[in-house]
Amino acid sequence: MSDYEKCIKACRLCFLDCQSCAVQMAGKESGNDCPNCCLQCVDACLICIKYMIAGSKFSKAYCRLCADVCDWCAEQCKVHDHDHCKVCAASCVICADACRAFAA
Repeated sequence: MSDYEKCIKACRLCFLDCQSCAVQMAGKESGNDCPNCCLQCVDACLICIKYMIAGSKFSKAYCRLCADVCDWCAEQCKVHDHDHCKVCAASCVICADACRAFAA
């Protein structure tokens, strides 16, 4: 699988896991930027996928930004004991790595 394909796949999974985390955290006190980071990560992953599929000349730059958003989200979610936060954090780490590999 190419770096392009890995990045698309990782962004898709991250989008799904962050969306799930945000929904499950709705109305709960988090004590940090979760679920706000999840909502931003959902948008970052979706836009990253769109730019990549379109062959945009900005796709690598956007992948670097997406990786930064994913890093931030992983840091926020990993401090919680909720299973959905742990899944979200793990997906964010994988996505950040895949985005950086594609952008390199």
